[in-house]
Parts: sequence; structure tokens; C-alpha cells
Amino acid sequence: MLARFVRLSLVALTLSLFLGVARAGEPFVPSWIKNDPAAKTVAMEIVADWNQVARYAKDDIRTDIIDFNGYWGGNLTIVVPTGWSVTIEFINGSQSFRHSLMVTRVYAKSEMPVKLEAKDAIWGAYTDPPEGIYTNERRQLSFAAQQAGNYFLACARQTHLMDGHWIGFEVRDGLEQATAIVHEDKFPLEQPAGRP
Repeated sequence: MLARFVRLSLVALTLSLFLGVARAGEPFVPSWIKNDPAAKTVAMEIVADWNQVARYAKDDIRTDIIDFNGYWGGNLTIVVPTGWSVTIEFINGSQSFRHSLMVTRVYAKSEMPVKLEAKDAIWGAYTDPPEGIYTNERRQLSFAAQQAGNYFLACARQTHLMDGHWIGFEVRDGLEQATAIVHEDKFPLEQPAGRP
């Protein structure tokens, strides 16, 4: 009986690991990413708390989720070719909180700072002021994706990084355009979909 239980447990574990890999999203170009391969530039529009209204409508309560274009906590990665110029139109779509946008190094959950400061920005890429812009305000963020590697796009406001207000940002050699990848294994099915 114990041997059968162990075999079934191993099968279940293997199946869950396989499904996790199989559910990982394929790269796609969402409506809010505009590539210009000839000029080696990409323009994006990123809205903080993009899904706030949908979450209110669904649960009639304020959730703890704060997002960028409906994504948070690493359940989306934007992938950009090395050396390309990146311009991000950042909009605070929140109905109640200030938000900002900053390119940072990758942080483990246990080492995330309470708030980020200008000195934490990779390539000097952050919206000013780092503590956030007000509701419906806009800022433009422009930088060169100088070095291949993994980074975060994060909100610098106090506790927001720790609360999951970040998505992945990868700079990769050999790409022909910028894409996004949804990590479906990190995206709860009960949540409203992210921005297409």
C-alpha cells in the first residue's frame, strides 16, 4: 500500500511539474508594445493599477494586488533586444495611490527593500519622483537596454515592491523584436486577465 502511494505521489509530482512547464506562456507582442526593428527602438505604454476597476467590480473590495498592465509579482516578463532604445509611457491609473516605475536589479523576496531610491535604478531609468506620480499623471521613461540580463520593472513607492508591484524585464541577445511572456503558472485563474 505504501509503495503504491509513493508511486502515485511521484506520478502526481511529475505531472504537476510537466503541467507547470507546459502552461508557461509563449512570447507574444501585446497591443501596448510597438517595435521598430529598423531603428532598434521599442515604445511601450504601462499603466499602474490597470486592473483595479475590474477587481473592484469582481469582488466589491480593495484587493492587495497592485499591477502594471494587469500583471504583478513576476507573472509577466517583458523581453527586449540588447542595445535597443526603450521608451515607456507610464500612466498612474490608480484611483487612490501614487505609483512610479523603475528598472532595478532582481531582488529575492527576502532582500526586497522597503522602498527604492533613485540610486537603485539601473541605467538611471526611473520616473521622477521615485515616490510616485499622482492619479492620472503621466511620465515618460527612456533608456538604452545596455546589457543582457534579468531585471525588474518595479514601483519604488514604500512597500510596493514587497507587495508584488513588479514584473520581469529581460534584455536578451539575438532578438528581432521586443515581446512579453505571461507566466500562467504564477497568474491565478480567478483574477481578471492582464492587458492584451
